[in-house]
Amino acid sequence: MTGVVTRRRKAPIAMRAPALLSILGLASLASACGPVPGDSPAPSGCPVVSDASPTMHPSSIERSETWTASGSPHIVQGDTRLAEGATLTIEPCARVLFRADASLTLMRANTRLVAEGTAQRPITFSGLSGARWGQLTVEGAARASLRYVTFTDGGADRFHSNASLVLRGDSATPAKPVALLDHVTIDGSAGPGLVVERTGTFAPGSTDLTVTRSGAEAIPFPVVVGEHALDALPTGSYTGNRVDEILVEPEGANARGGLQEDATLRDRGVPYRIGDSSVDRFVIGAGGRDAGRRTTLTIEPGVVMRFHPGTRFEIEHFTGDFAASGVLRAVGTAARPIVMTSAAPTPRAGDWSGLWYGGIPSADNRLEHASIEYTGGDCGCVLSTCSDVERHDSAIIFSEAPPSAFVRDVRIAHGRGHGVFRGWRGAASPDFMATNTFEDLGGCAQTMPSLVPGCGARQACR
Repeated sequence: MTGVVTRRRKAPIAMRAPALLSILGLASLASACGPVPGDSPAPSGCPVVSDASPTMHPSSIERSETWTASGSPHIVQGDTRLAEGATLTIEPCARVLFRADASLTLMRANTRLVAEGTAQRPITFSGLSGARWGQLTVEGAARASLRYVTFTDGGADRFHSNASLVLRGDSATPAKPVALLDHVTIDGSAGPGLVVERTGTFAPGSTDLTVTRSGAEAIPFPVVVGEHALDALPTGSYTGNRVDEILVEPEGANARGGLQEDATLRDRGVPYRIGDSSVDRFVIGAGGRDAGRRTTLTIEPGVVMRFHPGTRFEIEHFTGDFAASGVLRAVGTAARPIVMTSAAPTPRAGDWSGLWYGGIPSADNRLEHASIEYTGGDCGCVLSTCSDVERHDSAIIFSEAPPSAFVRDVRIAHGRGHGVFRGWRGAASPDFMATNTFEDLGGCAQTMPSLVPGCGARQACR
């Protein structure tokens, strides 16, 4: 094919086996069919190819080329980058081996990686002789399609969070579908198996992602995602790791904080860890009067959200008499409630700050069949109230009156502060007492708004 180069060297070239193998420390490859040390045997659907003649690849791929199964193993020797406009195609059954710390990077415009194996003829990326290699990085305008690909023992680069696969957008909306992942397995990553950030996301059709035996003490999770990748997070398996939770790192977009595109938080079989710092805020909406379009986050039944101590869940960051830019539709069921709780090893009242509804909440908000626990951390807020209280920390805080009591069948428990803080000025409705349960709280079940009749004297908690 025109423009396609197979980088398989011919026998007359000097530095061929066994001399080349000796330099690489691979003398054992001189055997006609012996496997590369630390490499897995060829899958049953793949032909047996002699490892005595590996195909070496330079640090820069300047034009489109194909890495064939018959040319395996393909040796990546360092930080290998694709030039602008180049497409690297990796055939089914191809085996790609990385020297220690070596990596493959796509970041130029119109740069493509097409690594599409099949169930019987998968593609493998692993370390040469068991070496800990770097990562595959796809970012910016580059794109990748990965089908039936297995990554083993990657994550050597701490500047990439010790991940084996890194997908990045450009920090602006709309989110960029950087890669299609279909039956991709990441095994034994030094850190998280996968990091998706800067408004990068998964391409439509991504499914069956498996991450196992991954995670380090600093980042012990199988997957780390910015909030704009949540909507497309693939089905799959995220268990068998150091900590079986998906870390959500709030990033914002367009030089503003918050989720700025509609998204659904789906039950993927493990909890979501919200934030990894006490200053993190998971925010829905771009915030403020000039936020533009409204953003809705939908949460499916059964989802568990575990909040890092000190964090807060904000449905609009700012307060004021303007329509909130964020909407939360979290509707569980009696059998599968939505759980929002503390991520502390030993949860205690006051671990995290709870839900903050800024602006005037939309009538589209719903919070039903949920459990909210261990809240009452410092909200840093001063709100209006007619209740005889000194602190305003609560599980749910309203700074402006919502149009209805859309919080229903919610259990609020083990809080250091109040249950529902009605921090607006005006009527005492809506009322949240009849449709919810309140257990083990340090303050009121709900507070009384200010400027209601009889507010001249501070009122006791209800």
